[in-house]
Amino acid sequence: MGGIVRAAFLRDRRAGPWTTEVPHREVQIEGNAGARLAGRWFPHERPRGAVVLAHPDRRYGQHWFVREGWIEWLQEHRFEALTFDFPDYGASRGGSTFYHDDVLAAARFAQRWAGGFPVHVIGLSLGAFAAANASPRLDFVDGLVLESPYPSFTAWYGGGAKAAAQRAFERAFPRSAAQIQADRNLARAAPKRILVAAAAEDRVTPARLSKAVADAAPRARYLELPGLDHFEPFAKSEAYRAAILETLGVDNSRPSAG
Repeated sequence: MGGIVRAAFLRDRRAGPWTTEVPHREVQIEGNAGARLAGRWFPHERPRGAVVLAHPDRRYGQHWFVREGWIEWLQEHRFEALTFDFPDYGASRGGSTFYHDDVLAAARFAQRWAGGFPVHVIGLSLGAFAAANASPRLDFVDGLVLESPYPSFTAWYGGGAKAAAQRAFERAFPRSAAQIQADRNLARAAPKRILVAAAAEDRVTPARLSKAVADAAPRARYLELPGLDHFEPFAKSEAYRAAILETLGVDNSRPSAG
């Protein structure tokens, strides 16, 4: 089954290796079905918590968060960070296409390394979808941020051959399909605080899809950002960054020290 999904939907995702001068430690995480997930742990001298970052469907994989400034921004607010490549991306190998199990594995890894400090999860697009599907089992996670999630692959594809293939998959494997229904799974989410964010002018994941995910979870806060397209909120919206910090338990009324 994983081979079918990879052949149909996940071709040509590997690239790199990408390097960074941001101090980090290379780590390996055991993911789903024996996956060997390549990861990076970005430490902080005086951390207030650790954030697991689940990357979008970009060939940069985990390096996306270095490239776009997420790591340095999190460290400015005294967070350690864990990035990792999903199977089929970067240096990760093996495993299945149930990426939500990899999010859970990465979060448990961060819990062990966080030294008792709170653990949070942030996912973007594909990573947000995976994190939403993992959310019922993230009972040890404090804050969950989902940027541009979608309810299901069928909803995201909308129409055409890929949507038809996804519907066929769901009919053939109903139990497996139930594991990747982000709206239904987020309705049972365990984290204490949940933020679902959408770019109002998103042409990749229309905001209505992200809102549908948020609407399924009574505890989720929904934030729609006007005038922005896919992946623009972090770089262009102070309101979004403030909402992220609030979800991570940071008091925005007080400046972060060091």
